[in-house]
Amino acid sequence: MPDISYWKEGSGKALVLLPGFCETKEMWKNFAEPLSEICEVWCPDLPGFGDSPAVSDQFTIKEIGLVLADWMLANNIGDAVLIGHSLGGYLALEMACLNKLDLSGMGLFHSTAYPDSDEKKLNRVKTIEFINKHGVSTFIQSSLPLLFRKENRESCGEAIASLIHYASQLPMTSILAYLQAMRNRKDHMKTLSEFQKPTLMICGNEDTAVPIIDSLSHKQAVDQFYQLTNCGHMGMYEQTQKTQKAILTFMESLPN
Repeated sequence: MPDISYWKEGSGKALVLLPGFCETKEMWKNFAEPLSEICEVWCPDLPGFGDSPAVSDQFTIKEIGLVLADWMLANNIGDAVLIGHSLGGYLALEMACLNKLDLSGMGLFHSTAYPDSDEKKLNRVKTIEFINKHGVSTFIQSSLPLLFRKENRESCGEAIASLIHYASQLPMTSILAYLQAMRNRKDHMKTLSEFQKPTLMICGNEDTAVPIIDSLSHKQAVDQFYQLTNCGHMGMYEQTQKTQKAILTFMESLPN
């Protein structure tokens, strides 16, 4: 069985929430509470992050997706709904391509089916250089608050502090490996548009990591689309109730 650390709560249809880059399973604790009233919510740490050991020092998004798929099968949740935040969405798209799983639905939560643009690829390289020079803690403290809309940072201060606490403890080797893997990931717009089960997308109109213009171009490829106002990249904190309701509505719309 793959060595994946996770927590779960609730009962009902299985829902797997995948965290994003430099995020851990703890991020979902409060957010998942209302979801667990109708779902069996599973929240894993990605390999190399949190309490899940790394698979290697270098890997692809597909390889991580395979590990997570094996973990789902080992826990008899191969037919779960898979919703991924940011990097978690990239993984969900890779996992949707696997013959191993029979997913019941998929959601992109501040994520995209597009590969990195040339500009984004260059920024990944610059980020790798910054971390090698200044270390993980400085990188996390300087970059993580920027994922939130500027006007939301004060009200989300407690959440930001918690995210920084967990992210600052992550190993540099895993952070650098994920940056390289994200930079090299492939285009999955065809995967999204041809996925046979229901799909969901949640995006923020002031997201600096996934520009709203990119998110809007996904609208025709998904079944349920939510554009959040006054929101950056972290809707689970910036627009908690709206994002919870979006996921609950999606889960309730699925066939039994």
